[in-house]
Amino acid sequence: MKKILSIYLALILLLCTGLTSCNKLIEIGTPQNQLVTASVFNDTATVESAVLGLYSKLANGGSGTDMGTATTLFDALSADEGYHFSYTFYNDFLNNALTPNTYYVDAYWSGTYNIIYTANSLLLGDSTSSLPAAYRARIIGEAKFARALCYFYLVNEYGAVPLVLTTDAQKAALQPRDSVNTVYDQIEKDLTEAKAVLPTDLSLYNGNRTRATSWAADALLARVYLYRGKWSQSEAMATAVIDNPGLFTMLADPSKVFLANSQEGILQFTNALSFMWIANTLGVSSYSVTPNFVLSDSLYASFEPGDLRKASWTGIKTYGSVDYPYPSKYKYTSGTSIVEYAQLLRLPEQYLIRAEARTRQNDFSGAAADLDVVRTRAGLPNTAATDMTSLVAAIEHECRTEFFCEWGHRWLDLKRWPGITNPSATRADEVLSVVKGSQWQSTDKLFPIPQPEINSNLNLTQNPGYN
Repeated sequence: MKKILSIYLALILLLCTGLTSCNKLIEIGTPQNQLVTASVFNDTATVESAVLGLYSKLANGGSGTDMGTATTLFDALSADEGYHFSYTFYNDFLNNALTPNTYYVDAYWSGTYNIIYTANSLLLGDSTSSLPAAYRARIIGEAKFARALCYFYLVNEYGAVPLVLTTDAQKAALQPRDSVNTVYDQIEKDLTEAKAVLPTDLSLYNGNRTRATSWAADALLARVYLYRGKWSQSEAMATAVIDNPGLFTMLADPSKVFLANSQEGILQFTNALSFMWIANTLGVSSYSVTPNFVLSDSLYASFEPGDLRKASWTGIKTYGSVDYPYPSKYKYTSGTSIVEYAQLLRLPEQYLIRAEARTRQNDFSGAAADLDVVRTRAGLPNTAATDMTSLVAAIEHECRTEFFCEWGHRWLDLKRWPGITNPSATRADEVLSVVKGSQWQSTDKLFPIPQPEINSNLNLTQNPGYN
């Protein structure tokens, strides 16, 4: 843990050497390359800079150095969504051949913990602030939301991880891994407390959907409850978001979903590079004659005839007389005008979360109705699923075509869903053992704990399959 901050700083410096300036790297606030100190809380300007720095760390484009875009790419490769055409150094994810010394595994871990440290320092520094209580409460809510988001992805990528709630580097450097349930309990606590103090509308954010609200906390809680099998709680949280049409509405045109302040957006990131990195790395660069990320045949074939998402969110790049399908949810690869925002949480997920929660509670008609909302926006007829088996399959299909190449949805879903033919296994085992053959082992469902972290903290243990 001691080297988390230094690694992050080194990565920032490396990134800056490849760009004209660090100012271009971050467009929504000055990056905070060190932990926030108590002096930050002397006035609102410095607090805002620190909080925007927290968001920028979540949003910055750059493989392995941020959570969002790295999650999208690494998890798409780890699942069955496709492969990178040119960059063979990503093949360890594609082939599920990661080792504890894989650079990106360590960079992802370190970068995410750096965000957690920043959130912790905001939370601890607030205790000395003389700023208005209501303002401080909102900042606390944003920091807790960010920390919960980071731990959600850490616990799903690595399993048991150290639950660091302090800025004491010496204490963190010796902290062992906490159980998955312990980490999830803290995630729920952070989100519940954040929900109580975050704004309930967008007025404080000038109408932008770019900072956490109580609805973002509800939306992430709905997902967390779903992952933990808390079906009724998950349904309640999703319903709270869905029943707010004044803020969130399903759009008739899929091509408008990823635009800035799209009404389907519950929380978006504004950093220009975050969506441009996705557009260039997962789509087709304006300067490239080859495709970048190629969708798998099975994913491309999974779209039903007439699905508007296939027409709007995928494209074809011809190279060497071969047509390669690629994801094109984000289309703007350059330019100074910010047209798109990177979507973190959006409304269709809440319908599909509620559909799954209702299915698990035997509310089949309610689940089908939720599925149909998403299918209608895609230009598809209502689902024919009417029972547990068919609805589970229909939800899996809809999640795949709705959230492909987006924040690791497919990878995380496959790992948590029970198997169909073997309920004691997972869908990841059933699906990926066929797709990847001998390259797939059940232990591949978790990334390895980075060896440099184990070397510096002997209380850390390795995940099975990587010793």
